[in-house]
Amino acid sequence: MIGEIGVERIYLNRGTDRHAFTYRLNIITTLVQKDFSEQICPVINSILEQYPEYSYHVFVSNYAYYEIAKGNLYFLNNCHEKDLVYKTDNDNLLKTYNDLETNELTEKIKNRFKRDMSRMKSFKKGFHYFKTQKSLAQSAFMVHQTFEQGYRILEGFIFGRVKICHSIKNHQTYVLKSLGKLDGTFQIESDSDSKLLDLLEDAYSSARYTNDYDITMNEIEQLSQKLGLFIKEIKFWFNYELSVFEKNMTDEWDIRHSEQAMEEPHHETDYLVRKFEFDNSFEMLCRAKSLMNLCRVCLQEDIDPPKGVHLDFDIQTTLEFAIQLLPIKETSP
Repeated sequence: MIGEIGVERIYLNRGTDRHAFTYRLNIITTLVQKDFSEQICPVINSILEQYPEYSYHVFVSNYAYYEIAKGNLYFLNNCHEKDLVYKTDNDNLLKTYNDLETNELTEKIKNRFKRDMSRMKSFKKGFHYFKTQKSLAQSAFMVHQTFEQGYRILEGFIFGRVKICHSIKNHQTYVLKSLGKLDGTFQIESDSDSKLLDLLEDAYSSARYTNDYDITMNEIEQLSQKLGLFIKEIKFWFNYELSVFEKNMTDEWDIRHSEQAMEEPHHETDYLVRKFEFDNSFEMLCRAKSLMNLCRVCLQEDIDPPKGVHLDFDIQTTLEFAIQLLPIKETSP
C-alpha cells in the first residue's frame, strides 16, 4: 500500500506531557497536494481507526525539502534521521550539517522568527493606537489580525503548515490538536470566553462586510490580556523548538566527531616508553636493533610499509625511540 500511494518516508514522533498526541506520523509523499484527500487520507484514516493514540501529517516531498532549506523547525526537529521508520532508497530527508552550516541555519531560523514577530507587533501597535483613539471596532479588528498572525507563526513550526483561514476559532482548534495546553486561548465551555471569541470573530467580518459592530472597552481589555498571554506562548514554543534543534545538532556533532576520532590514528610519542619493560640491558639492545631493522625495511622503495604506518611520522618516531635505548652516554669516552 505504501508503494501504491507514493510514500517516500515516514517519521514517528513521540509526544511530551505538553503535547496533545502520544504518537504522530509525518508522511512524506511524492503526490501533489490535491491528491491527499482522495488517495492518502482515506487509507490512513481507515488504518488508524484501530490506533486512536496515533495522529499524522502528510507533506509533499518538495515542500518538505523547501521548508528545511528555509529553516522550518518543524521539519528539522520532527523529520530527523533518529525518527525515521520507513524510507525508499533515496537519501534521508534531513541532511547532515557541518558546524558552519549549523550556525548559519540557526541564524536563519532566528531571523525568520524575528521578521514574523515584527509583523505581529505592527498589528499590535495598531490595536493600541485605535484603543487610545476610542475607535473600539477598529481596535478589535487589529486584535483579530494580531491573533491571526500569531497563529500563523505558531503553526509554521508546530505543524509545519499554516492553516489558510481568518477564523481564530478554527486556528485555535487546529493548533490544540498538537498542543494540549496554550495560554491565551479561549475556553469554549466558558460563557465569557465564548462571548469574547465570538466578538473577535465578528470583528473581522464586520470590518470587511458591515459597520454594525459593538464592543466595550472592558471587552477590549480582556482581549488584550488574552493576547499578551498568547504572545508569551509563541515565544516559549519557539525557544523550546529551537533548543530541541540545537541539542539534536550538538548530539549529532558529538557522534560524528567521536566516530572520526575512533577511525583516525592517534600519534603519541610517550606511550611507548610507558609500555616497554626490559629485564636486562641485552634485551633492550636487541629491541633497539629490531626497531631499526623494521624502519630500514619500511623505507625500501620496493616494499610497502605495514598498514597504518605513516612514513613521515611513525618511522621517525620509532627511530628516535630506538636511539634512546642505546647506551650512548655509557660508551662515550
